[in-house]
Amino acid sequence: MSISDYHGGGLTLQRVIGDDLKNIDHLIYVSRFATDIETIPALKSKVIDVTSTWDSNLMRRVIGRTRANAISKNLSVIKADAKKAANTIVKRVGKNGQLNGLVCPQGAQSIYTIEALKQHTQLRYTTWVMDDHLITYQGGKWEYPPGVEAVFAKHLQEAEHVFVISPVMQQFYQERFGVKSTVLFGPADPKEENKVSRNTPTQIKIGYFGAVTEWQTDALCAVADALQNTDTTLDIYSVVNKLPDKLNIDGVYFKGRLQQNEVLNTMQRYDAVLLPISFSQKMRSMSEFNIATKMSEYLASGVPVLAIGPAYAGMIKYLKQHNAALIVESLALSDIRHAFSQLSNGEVVKSILHHAQKRVAVETGVTATQKRWRDALSN
Repeated sequence: MSISDYHGGGLTLQRVIGDDLKNIDHLIYVSRFATDIETIPALKSKVIDVTSTWDSNLMRRVIGRTRANAISKNLSVIKADAKKAANTIVKRVGKNGQLNGLVCPQGAQSIYTIEALKQHTQLRYTTWVMDDHLITYQGGKWEYPPGVEAVFAKHLQEAEHVFVISPVMQQFYQERFGVKSTVLFGPADPKEENKVSRNTPTQIKIGYFGAVTEWQTDALCAVADALQNTDTTLDIYSVVNKLPDKLNIDGVYFKGRLQQNEVLNTMQRYDAVLLPISFSQKMRSMSEFNIATKMSEYLASGVPVLAIGPAYAGMIKYLKQHNAALIVESLALSDIRHAFSQLSNGEVVKSILHHAQKRVAVETGVTATQKRWRDALSN
């Protein structure tokens, strides 16, 4: 994972670790996900790129993107690449016989590279799982790829400390692997003390700030459909070049990309901010286990959150437990439109904002998250 301004994980690392990032000697990137997203300028000189040849632009041009991607995900190829990566890392930074590190595993490449490094040098590491891209939901149960689960379990069990992105993931790893962990959200603070005065609107303006991928699209489309023949509108801010055709309908307006320092101020122009979470079983691992940095940013905005997602989703569970958002647990237009109407209820909005502000103070804000990080590492 890159330390970048352009995705939630990169922002989380900056907000939680803060100035201590300067004390990290090397940033080692083992997957294309890291190299594709630009590292912040202050840390670019520390990057060591050991991504697979199969992930390179050259290989994609020579044999085709689809074929190269498939080969790079083959377990035998991953193991071979991990050994090569470990050799490179030891030559570059492991000559003193011991390495200390923070691992943010995004997939098999990370965990197999760590296992290969253990064969060369003494390795002490803390691991921070922000996404579990290894696991899938099949036949009503959670499954890891053949041969991978034991290696992932070993990775977690041998870590000095394990951080996870959600309470759901924490409970699952405890039950599945016997591993204790600390929950760290991708945090965000208000730009200043939230003093946004909210009037009772007659025409509802909703803003969405984030990616437009499979993890959001079905819920986004349901909201777009629910807008029809109402006074409610949806503005979408995203890094995509254009919206999918099914979102190009009345009431939906594409606003393009914002700089990070513009986000909170722009959120405060709206009557609600939308948190869409996929109902698709294909995306269940993301929906159930993950908590996006966007959730913390929304809670910090001083604007009521409208969260739409399945009841099992980690963010739905969290926001519902703390009464910190308007919750819709279906794609039914009637349920979504009922939530629209609730945004004109001053008492409902006041209660939501009160509980959201409390979450920022005790758990999802930067100060609270940094404290939890430091406390866990000092024990």
